[in-house]
Amino acid sequence: MTSAILFIGIILFLGQVFSSLFEKTRLPDVLPLMILGMILGPVTGLVRPEMFGDAGQIFTTLALIVVLFHSGLEFKILSLRGAMGPGLLLTTVAFVLIMLVVTWLSRVMLGLPQLYALMIGSIVAGNSTAVITPLLAKLNISSKSKTILFLEANITGGYSIVVALALLGVAVKGGHFSVQEVGAEILLSFGLGLVLSVAAGLFWMRVLNRVRGLENAISLTFAFVLLVYSVSEYAGGDGAVATLVFGVVVGNMRLIKRLWLKKLDFKTLAFNEGEKGFFEEVEFIFKTLFFVFMGISMRVGEIHLVLLGLFLVLVKFLVRMPCVNWCTGASTDRNDCAVMLAMCPNGLVSAVLAAMIAQELGEQGRVIPDVIYSVIFFGVILSSLMSFRIEKGGLQWIGRLFFARHNDVAPFPESASAQMPSEGQNQGL
Repeated sequence: MTSAILFIGIILFLGQVFSSLFEKTRLPDVLPLMILGMILGPVTGLVRPEMFGDAGQIFTTLALIVVLFHSGLEFKILSLRGAMGPGLLLTTVAFVLIMLVVTWLSRVMLGLPQLYALMIGSIVAGNSTAVITPLLAKLNISSKSKTILFLEANITGGYSIVVALALLGVAVKGGHFSVQEVGAEILLSFGLGLVLSVAAGLFWMRVLNRVRGLENAISLTFAFVLLVYSVSEYAGGDGAVATLVFGVVVGNMRLIKRLWLKKLDFKTLAFNEGEKGFFEEVEFIFKTLFFVFMGISMRVGEIHLVLLGLFLVLVKFLVRMPCVNWCTGASTDRNDCAVMLAMCPNGLVSAVLAAMIAQELGEQGRVIPDVIYSVIFFGVILSSLMSFRIEKGGLQWIGRLFFARHNDVAPFPESASAQMPSEGQNQGL
C-alpha cells in the first residue's frame, strides 16, 4: 500500500515537472507520461493493468466525468458565433470525411464489425484543445485561424463523444449499425441529458450561494456532478452526455437565462475562480494518472496495432489537407493553412472514450484502445514536430504544394500575443 501511494505521489510530481518543461522542450506532457507508463508496463512488466482490477474501471469513469464536466464548464456558447462560415464548414467536413475513411480502413485492416470500426473512426476524427492550446501559443497566425482551430477542437470533441457513445449504446444492446438506430440513440442521449442537465443546472445555480456557506462546499459541487451522471444513466440516458451538457449549462447560466429563460425570476450565479480552479486541479490529477495508466495498458508487443495507429495518423493528415484547402477562404495565409493542417492531435477525451468502450465490450473491444492509444502517441509527436518546424520557418513547401490557391503572405499580420484567446477558455476537449 505504501509503495502504491509513493508511486502516485511521484507520478503527480513528475506530471507537474513535465508540464513546466513544455516551455523549453515544446513537448506536451502527454508524451513523457505515456512513455513512463510504457516503461512501467509493457517494457519492464513492473505494473500490469490487471493489478488495478475494478479500481481501473472506476478510475476511467471518474476521469471521463471530470474531463467532460470541466470541458463543458469552459465552453462558451457565445464563441459559437465564430464557428459560422469556414469554421463550421471545416469542422464538420473534416470530421465526417476522416471518420468515414478511418472506419473503412479499420474494417479492411482489422476485420472489425462496422459498429466497432465506426467507433474508432469517430474517436480518431476528434481533436484535443488541451494539446492544441499550448502548441498554438507559440505560433504567429491570424486571430481568425486561431478561433477556427479552438472551435474546431471543441466541436469535434463533442461530435466524438456523442457519436462514439451512441454507437457504444447500440453495440451494448446487441444491435447492428443503422442510421435510424444510431440517430435514435443520439436523440435519447441528448434529450434526456438536456432535460436533466438544464434542470440540474437551474437548481444548482439557485442554491449555490447557500452551498458556499457550508463546509467543503466545492466538493459538494463535485458530488452533484456525480449525481447528474448517475441519475441520467439510471433514467436510460447517457451519463457522459448529461455531464457534458450540465457543464455547458452551469458555465453559461447567465447567458442562458438572458436569452431563453427571461421569465424565470431568480438570481443567476456563476462559478468563482476558486471553484473553477478546483476542477482544473482535479482534471490535472486525473489527466496525469490516466496517461500513465494508458501507457501501462498499451500492448507494445502488438506491433501491427502500433503501426496501424501511426498509419491512421498519417491518413488523418492526408484527408485533412484538402479540407483545410477548400473549407477556408483563399485570403487565408498559406502559413496559417499549414498550422491548421498540423493542429489535429487526439488527447485525453479520445483516450478515456477508448478505455470506456473496452470496458463495456470486454475482449471484443480490446483492439480499440490499442489503436487509439497509438494514434494519440504518434499524433501528438507529429503535431509537435510540425508546429516547431513551422515556427522556425520550415515546411513552406507544404503551403506551396497543397495550398497554392491561398495567399503567400497574410495581408494583415497580427502579433501572436494579440491573437491568443485566454488559455483557460475552451481547453477541455
